[in-house]
Amino acid sequence: MTTILEEARALLPTLRAIKADLHRHPELSFAESRTTRVIRETLLALDLEPVALDLETATVALLRGAFPGPTVALRADIDAIAQQEAPDNGLISETPGVMHGCGHDFHTACLLGAAQLLAARRGTLHGNVAFLFQPAEEITQGAAAMVRCGLWEALPEKPACLFAQHTRPELPCGQIGIVPGPIMAGKSHFEITLHGVAGHSGAPHRCVDVIVAGAAIVNGIQTIVSRNTDPLEPLVCAVFSIHAGTPENFVPETLTMTGAIRAHSDSVLHKTEGRLEQLVRQLAESYGCTCEIGFQPQVPVTWNGPNMTALARQAAAAVAGEANLVSPRGNMGSEDFAVLGQTVPSFFYWTGTGFPDRDNPGWHSDRFRTDDDALPIGAALMAQSALTALEALAADR
Repeated sequence: MTTILEEARALLPTLRAIKADLHRHPELSFAESRTTRVIRETLLALDLEPVALDLETATVALLRGAFPGPTVALRADIDAIAQQEAPDNGLISETPGVMHGCGHDFHTACLLGAAQLLAARRGTLHGNVAFLFQPAEEITQGAAAMVRCGLWEALPEKPACLFAQHTRPELPCGQIGIVPGPIMAGKSHFEITLHGVAGHSGAPHRCVDVIVAGAAIVNGIQTIVSRNTDPLEPLVCAVFSIHAGTPENFVPETLTMTGAIRAHSDSVLHKTEGRLEQLVRQLAESYGCTCEIGFQPQVPVTWNGPNMTALARQAAAAVAGEANLVSPRGNMGSEDFAVLGQTVPSFFYWTGTGFPDRDNPGWHSDRFRTDDDALPIGAALMAQSALTALEALAADR
């Protein structure tokens, strides 16, 4: 009897072809029209049931099992990033200034492979599997858009659980990362505007210089991580853009800075917002400026709960073997899969895609690549996650 990984390995030429096609034709967030067409044509050939959603580049399909049971969902993201791929990076993007620098082409190919593996088993399935192909993860807006468009209501029932995976170049091909608890950070953006008094640089005593105040605020923000937060709590709080002034002989009237807060705890995130606002207002006042500060929540923490972690470990061990399961630390990047996980129990895997004995640049590098020998592992992992979950849910009924 063949294993699901052996079946997935037989699909490797197909998975490579899908991934290569998507890699050559990357598309930015909410503009994934060609990618969506490829996905839908592939799913149609598998005789999966399309699920209508009023979002042009989102695709949802349902595989109905032969026997009644719960619904399990599997998700892949499909968009690319605004990055020019290095010209000697092997198979490269044919779209100038756009590339799959995070592995979403890999995720999509794996989920299409999982759909094929599970469609071949529909006659034995007790329950349903929903396949979610999500746009606009790179700008952390696609998951929320799908929910707003009635994702859960469009399905026959809300899924009992949800799985997704992400490439991890630091892990070699063959390994699967199982991380309990926080695996990716919650994120909030902030924008600070300072107002001073403009004037000639030769008469600084008649001005209120927003650049000096801004410099003090940038330095002060560093103390939030170093002096206001438990050093064992992961936190990033930093300014990433500053805009002020034009001619060199004028003191500008306004300065705007933007930045982000990332944390593995919602409480730390909210506490940092409060401390940041307090610090900015006090420093601005001390330099004679007025200020406005606003926060734009982006995504919550991506969290793997204990029950879902146990299911995921069981599924991953069935695919790759217990010896190939690792537990690396979480990451301070953010992932809007967390939005879906707010209302459905979920698990987020790391799938090792690193090449052995060579440098493996990280996400968003112009030299990011995946070892495509990991494609069958990713496809089998998604399929087995659904099978393991359906079996466990049936046992609990």
